[in-house]
Amino acid sequence: MRFAPQNRKAVIAATLLALVLPCITAAQEPEAPAARAEGFPLGPPGKILTFTAEPSSIRAGQSVTLTWAAVNADDITIDHCVGILTARGTRQVSPAATTTYTLAAKGRGGSDTRSITVTVPGTTPSTGDPNAGCGDPNDKPIPRTGDHPDLSGVYIGGFAIAPMDKIPIKPGAEHFKMTDAESALGPTSQCVPPGVPTETMWPYPLQIVQKPDMVVILYEAYPLWRVIPTDGRPHPTDLDPTWMGNSVGHWEGETLVVDVTGFNDKTVISGWHHTTAYHVVERYRRTSYNTLNYVATIDDPNVFAAPWRYGGNLRLHPEWDLQEYVCEENNKDYKDLLLNKK
Repeated sequence: MRFAPQNRKAVIAATLLALVLPCITAAQEPEAPAARAEGFPLGPPGKILTFTAEPSSIRAGQSVTLTWAAVNADDITIDHCVGILTARGTRQVSPAATTTYTLAAKGRGGSDTRSITVTVPGTTPSTGDPNAGCGDPNDKPIPRTGDHPDLSGVYIGGFAIAPMDKIPIKPGAEHFKMTDAESALGPTSQCVPPGVPTETMWPYPLQIVQKPDMVVILYEAYPLWRVIPTDGRPHPTDLDPTWMGNSVGHWEGETLVVDVTGFNDKTVISGWHHTTAYHVVERYRRTSYNTLNYVATIDDPNVFAAPWRYGGNLRLHPEWDLQEYVCEENNKDYKDLLLNKK
């Protein structure tokens, strides 16, 4: 369970300052940094609410149910090869000797641990490295669906997705740049969709669901969703302009390529407005069990002199579920709140 602020809209506007403005600066460099911070901002420390074993004393060969609950944690594990866990759950274990299990909940603002001992009378308590022989829980084969890697899972990209190229502005297109007043809050402070690829750069998770002939992407923020057919169909010929555009996909070897067009002109990208000629090509490639490489090539011949790229890695979080995100109720103008204007 991740940190869930009561007022999401204020966090959206504040996050925009941290997300959009650094990207404008970064876009002035020829290449994105080799390493980026994890995809979400600093939050509260992980905290363990409960960790129990029932029963706490067994005979050899019997099973114990470990039960736990944690909040604000991005990585949750139990040693002795129990592995990566969801924020709340249970797991059956059968220790052969008296064993102390340690639950670790790591958050962006700090970590919490709690230990519990399961007693097996007549045995010598286990000692030494509690993870000896376990291996890296993330070092697993990339799963596959048919002939392709399976991209399914909950990921976060967020701040790890950055400009890879200097933005080539077309001569005479300088008027498309956002004004200082627009940049201070951005259109998403009014709870409108941020578009593609900005939604992937938002510091909230997304979930990919892969089927043989389609890929579905569910975004926690706003919330939004995309259904991407991968059966070879083209874009419809009569597209209505939309915030997130129309997506069709195909596989190029191990890479899912998604062509996105049919956008309206109401979103911005790295500090620049665009026209309805805006076009994005996304590439998703699972490079390891817990890493999804993402590159988005952006073009609008009315604004940019040439295509340019955003890129970075999305990290798998098997311990996460998407949370409710509401940005519709009691929406307000946050200029006074965030800019101290009267």
